Formats: sequence, C-alpha cells, structure tokens
Amino acid sequence: MMTRKDNLMAIFNHQSHDHIGSMMDMVQVGGDAEAFENGPAGGTGGPDGFGLVWRRTTSGFGGGTPAPNQNLIPDICDWKEVVHFPDIANYDWEGQARAQLTGIDRNEKVIDYCCWNGPFLRLVDMMGMVEGLMAFASEPEACEEFLNAYTDYRISTLPYIVKYFEPDVITLFDDFAHERGLFISPNTYNELIVPQHKRWTEAVRSYGIIPDMHVCGKPEAVAPGFIDEGFEAWQIVQPENDIVSLQKETADKLALIGCWDLQGKWITPGVTPTEEELRAKIREAIDNYGPGGNVAIFCMIMNPQVDFAESSAIMHDEIVKYGTGYYC
Repeated sequence: MMTRKDNLMAIFNHQSHDHIGSMMDMVQVGGDAEAFENGPAGGTGGPDGFGLVWRRTTSGFGGGTPAPNQNLIPDICDWKEVVHFPDIANYDWEGQARAQLTGIDRNEKVIDYCCWNGPFLRLVDMMGMVEGLMAFASEPEACEEFLNAYTDYRISTLPYIVKYFEPDVITLFDDFAHERGLFISPNTYNELIVPQHKRWTEAVRSYGIIPDMHVCGKPEAVAPGFIDEGFEAWQIVQPENDIVSLQKETADKLALIGCWDLQGKWITPGVTPTEEELRAKIREAIDNYGPGGNVAIFCMIMNPQVDFAESSAIMHDEIVKYGTGYYC
C-alpha cells in the first residue's frame, strides 16, 4: 500500500493511488515568510520589498494583509515611475530554508513552496481593490505591461526557491475570485492573467517541479482552463463551486485540493465544532468527492477561536481512518 507522500504525489500527477489525500500529507513553506512579498514576519507587520505595508491580525491567523488606504500606483499608466522591485538576491534564502524545513522528513511529506502574490493580487494590492479593478477595465495595456514585469520578477525567484528549498510542488496564490464569482470578467482574465500564468507554469516545469494554482472562492467559470494554463492542481476548491461537475470535466488532468467548506457555520464567532462534528464532515466530504478521484481534503477551519493544530489533526486523523485504501 502506498505511503501518504507517494499517494499525494500520485494525486498531483493524476496517477492511480490508494488513499484519499490530505493537506497534512504536505508541508507548506515560503508564503508568509517571504518578507520581500508580505512584509516582516511576526509583530504587527511592516513594509514589503515594494514598500507596501502589511498588517498582521488575529482574524488572519497572524498572516499578513495589506494595510488599508494605500495606493502605491495612483495611475497604472505611470507604474514604471513608482514601482521598485525587491532585491531578492539579498534575501536570506539559505537561512529561511534551514529554518522552515528543520525537522521535516522529506520521505514522509510533500514539500509545497507557496508564492503568496500572483500577478492579479500584486496589482490590486499595490493600487487597492477598487482602483485596481478599474485599471483592469480602463487601462488593459498598461496593466499588461505591469503584469509582464511582475511575472518576470516572480519567475526570477525560482532559481533560489529550487536551490534552497528543493520543493516537490510550487503553488502560485492569485485570488482573483470571491465566493460568488470572479473579480474580473472571464475575457479580462483570459486576456491579461492567463498569459502570465502560462509563463509562470512553463518556468516552474522547466525545473521538473509541479505547478499548483491557489485561488479561493468561485472561479469555476475559468477553472477548467487551469489545465491549459499548465497547472496540475488547484487549491483551495470550495463547495460554492460544483465540484462533482468539475471532477467530471477535468477528469484526470487537474487535482482538486480542498473539497472542504471553509465558509461553513464554524466561521461564526462563538460557534465551534465538536470532535464528532468534525469527523462527520470529513466523512461527508469523502463520500461526496472521493468517488470522482484526484482529490485531497484541505482540513482547515477559518476561525481564530478554534485551535488550528488540534482541529486539523482531528480532521487528518479521520481522513486517514476513513480514506485509507479507499481506491484499493
């Protein structure tokens, strides 16, 4: 019978596998720790390498989000005059890799390096959501120039990521959707964002590493196209999407990582699940999406009042108990 790591790698590679996958079969590194992208770790936050100030909040589990009332690009047509890309060569890649990977057994865990800001996110982060969306609609050529430059810069981080972290998977976080649909039209997405994603996945693949797409919410209108963009997997797949239909449409070409309701009742302050409720919801998710295959459950509750480590461990334990040998 397959090990948990081999099983999850088989899911990413759309190969025959034995078990239902779990997010806890992998370790996510990079991401919030990239100070040049997300500001300094710990404390209350601070500026990233672009000069954008990030704040760390309890509601965000201590993760960084852009502080309000910033507009580092007042006019997208002038972005070349105001944007200064970070000096990634001076980032302590070796030290970060050592710190983040200490104690991790690569024989047991898939290593997933997370790049938290894709091209869509970086533009709206720098301009503000409203101003950024207006720029997409009114100045597509200037947006395209900025997105090209940002993707070039983001690709330039790959040699460092590969050398020091040696990941199995690299995930690009580019949250261009909300729980009811896309922030931009499918046409705008296809014209401005897809070319950047394709360049990114081509670069990741050149290192023999699996490219993974992270987008929350409901991107199902464009999600089947992730395959042509070069992504092998999509996280975090939420039930506001028609997951069963997507499984049929993407068949064995796109792994679906998630399949767990992050927007359920347990995000309500004061409403916390019992252990049996958590286990029952995991069994329900496996019953719903296990038959379609190519899935891994993202066991996570977005409620700072719920102990993250404890709840995730319970859910993972149920995935293992209920989902081991599921396909044997």
